[in-house]
Amino acid sequence: MTETTGLPTLMELLGKSATWLEARGITNARRETEWIFAETLGLSRINLYTRHDMPIESADVTRLRALVSRRGKREPLAYVLGNQPFRQITLTVTPAVLVPRPETEELVGLVLTGLPPGARVLDLGTGSGAIACALKHERADLQVEATDASADALAVARANAERLGLAIAFHHGHLATHLDGGWHRIVANLPYIGENQRHRCDPELAFEPALALYSGSDGLNLITELVADTPRLLAPGGQLWLEHADDHAGAITGLATAANLVAQSHRDGAGKDRFTEIHAP
Repeated sequence: MTETTGLPTLMELLGKSATWLEARGITNARRETEWIFAETLGLSRINLYTRHDMPIESADVTRLRALVSRRGKREPLAYVLGNQPFRQITLTVTPAVLVPRPETEELVGLVLTGLPPGARVLDLGTGSGAIACALKHERADLQVEATDASADALAVARANAERLGLAIAFHHGHLATHLDGGWHRIVANLPYIGENQRHRCDPELAFEPALALYSGSDGLNLITELVADTPRLLAPGGQLWLEHADDHAGAITGLATAANLVAQSHRDGAGKDRFTEIHAP
């Protein structure tokens, strides 16, 4: 029989870890601790309670404490775990890519609405490949391509697509300046935080790539460039869909008007103007 005297039980260690994270400002400390424990120990979250009195071996205690410590330093949970659920798929994420957000899941849903069969879709600034992979996973008929300015991010995106068995063409480059037009949908979750907003950001953002977060003083540099190039890129009847800061809708409408395009903003689940659809008149 294995000697377990002195070893902490699963529930003891989980409770202490959750309390420790809560003291360090983690809002959903208990839930995040459960995710860390379940992933590390190969258990379901239900198992955490049905096997609450299970002793935790010293090696596992060391592993769990290291991961909880990383989260306590405000490293994003997705980096700690190495993955992030996104709509119907799970993505590998590393510090080379932005952590996919729930709002971007909503953007994918908007883009899928009314999307014609076999449409050509371009995901600009793909990062982990979240948008491109979700679209192709849910609509296998789509012709999906994706770009990113970061070679490291593209490596993560390609690996995600290959692991999920999704045929997506990836391109390394700045926005769509190196690509031809004819796109039925362009989707872009580009950097949209202004440099002057850095001091107001959550501590977790310090771990994410600045290239994927900040774009000029007001956060609109890349969006401005893309909207100006949109008439060249869209097929007849095509649309550009943007995710942006909730105070950007008016400015983006102005950019669209200047490019002889029509813009319509859409609210996210929290009621904020988070998305804009742009198309020809």
